[in-house]
Amino acid sequence: MSHALIDIFPMFFTSLIIVLRDDLALSEWQVGMIFIASPISGGLLQPVFAWWGDRYDTRLAAPLGLAIGGLCIGMIGFAQHFWQLIALQVIGVVSTGAYHPAATSVAGQLGGRIFSNGRGMAVSVFLACGMLGHTLGPLYATRVNAAFGMKALAWIIPPTLLVAWVLHRTLRSVPHRHEDHHAMRGAMSPAQRRAHWWVVALLTAQNCIKYCVNVGMFILFAYWARTIIPGDEDQAAILNGNLSSAMTLGMGVSVLVVGKLLKNGQEKRVFVGTALVGALVLASTGFVGDWARGLAGGAWWGMAPSYFMAFVMAASFFSCIPASIGLGQRLQPSHTALVSSLLMGFGWMFGAVSRPLAELFLGHVRLEDAGELLAPERVHMAFAFFGSLLFVAALLALAMPNRTLREAAHHS
Repeated sequence: MSHALIDIFPMFFTSLIIVLRDDLALSEWQVGMIFIASPISGGLLQPVFAWWGDRYDTRLAAPLGLAIGGLCIGMIGFAQHFWQLIALQVIGVVSTGAYHPAATSVAGQLGGRIFSNGRGMAVSVFLACGMLGHTLGPLYATRVNAAFGMKALAWIIPPTLLVAWVLHRTLRSVPHRHEDHHAMRGAMSPAQRRAHWWVVALLTAQNCIKYCVNVGMFILFAYWARTIIPGDEDQAAILNGNLSSAMTLGMGVSVLVVGKLLKNGQEKRVFVGTALVGALVLASTGFVGDWARGLAGGAWWGMAPSYFMAFVMAASFFSCIPASIGLGQRLQPSHTALVSSLLMGFGWMFGAVSRPLAELFLGHVRLEDAGELLAPERVHMAFAFFGSLLFVAALLALAMPNRTLREAAHHS
């Protein structure tokens, strides 16, 4: 429940950006700062909070992050200028980022006891709850703002503080790593420790790529929709929302399916296979979508293949994220929070580079001008480029040593 709640808050900024721009008279560079502040602030300091949690065996960052994040972001309606807004955003998102390593580690540790396939399934459920928050955040923010004004967003603060207190009371008695983690680490030779960290590094690189693709798709969908429906902004916005929803649905369904079916020790071939499928799907998405719409001749089913491609691509790049976190926690039993921050928060921060990468292929055309100035082929090329990144992720997965993966498969 706490993960669904905390992931509501970062969505306030993107869903209310039009209102914030008008109310605070924000310039273009200030709007851009708001867009990139969340992924960078949310991921940059996560390893620091994670190291603190591992070093002092504490989960305190989780309830504190929830309380401070909810308090700051719930107050954005009271900001009177850009600098107050960005201060609330940075402090709030850093706090929500601090929540994730400890909470993810606890989820993985409990999953090792509850589920037959251990940590992967538990982290899958944990991330699915977060995606629920990503879905509810824009709904809450836009509707409360429309009905009562942006200051009314603060109504969410009291229940958030209550949940943070309950979370603190609960986590005091729940460990975030094995009780015998020191013995498990001591049983490893120096060569094994280096090999385990090498696999964690490969997993981190893979997840950075996958988060970059994830964020990049939200950008490309908006431009693609404007090129498909150049003369109707409202219909283009609906199409963009449908594509994004199909992708989000694919993310949520796939993490639960893979979390349920993937067994310890099978990660390598699944990581390689899903990344290769994603590379092919992304490379063909634009062409398949245009072909289907032409074939349909304006019929209602013309966009169905595009929605299907959005669903499948999401499964290809996101389905294995929870399994990678579970694997990383098993590889480093003494540093479960730190590994979780590298595989989740650091990857999310790296996703900020997707915007300049997308702009290289989109010719730096503004979104509002995309319908007139952007050729569909440019969007197709951008899809294919992000697909090539998933091919690199497949190569990184292929480089993971089998022996080290077999060793980790025996840990819960």
